[in-house]
Amino acid sequence: MKVGSKVRLIGIPDGLEDYPDFRTKSTFEKCVNHEFVVSGFNDFGMAELGIESVTGSLGEKIWVETQFLEPISK
Repeated sequence: MKVGSKVRLIGIPDGLEDYPDFRTKSTFEKCVNHEFVVSGFNDFGMAELGIESVTGSLGEKIWVETQFLEPISK
C-alpha cells in the first residue's frame, strides 16, 4: 500500500467515540465499505483518506491503521 493506492475501509478501530464537535465513530461507520485513495501516511503508519465523497464536507479526512483497509486491484 502506498500513496495513490485505492482501498476499501473494511472495519473501524475499537474505542472510537462520538464527540459534540466531531462524531468520530459515526463518521468511520459511514465510511465502511466505501472506496478511497490513500493520500498520505503519518509517522505511525496510519493512512490518510479523504472522505468528502461520503460526508460531503470539503477537505474532511480520517487517519486509519492499514489493517482496516483492503487494497482494491484493477
